[in-house]
Amino acid sequence: MRREPESAHTQFCEVCDDEKPLGQFGKRKRSPNGRANVCRPCVKAANNKANRDPQVVRKRRDTRLRRVYGITLSDYEAMGRRQRWRCAICGQKAVAGDRLVVDHDHDRPHGQAVRRLLCRGENAALGHFGDSSARLDQGATYLREHGK
Repeated sequence: MRREPESAHTQFCEVCDDEKPLGQFGKRKRSPNGRANVCRPCVKAANNKANRDPQVVRKRRDTRLRRVYGITLSDYEAMGRRQRWRCAICGQKAVAGDRLVVDHDHDRPHGQAVRRLLCRGENAALGHFGDSSARLDQGATYLREHGK
């Protein structure tokens, strides 16, 4: 049974059943009062629990890889095995707690843009050079001129 809050500035959380100020609830356009039914602390607790579940983590990674790059988690893992889990540029293994990132060409269509897996540093460097081999060559020339 749904209870009515004592004030127009409060509502009950459907999970913890506590009456809390509206500021404790996220915004939701489709709700009659414009607020979510579950308070932020309960949402955070549910997300923390889900983040510890390996199946949920794998599903979220698979969903993100499909949406952003057009590949599956299985495709990502196959690429990693082919590269022996080493960066395609520097050859270093990803540091513990980190993973190789998908390098992709922003100018090609979704799903055809994936190149290889890189460490975060090399991927960021390519991005800073605007994926331009000419700019990268200029950078290498600059470093050689200054003794590096």
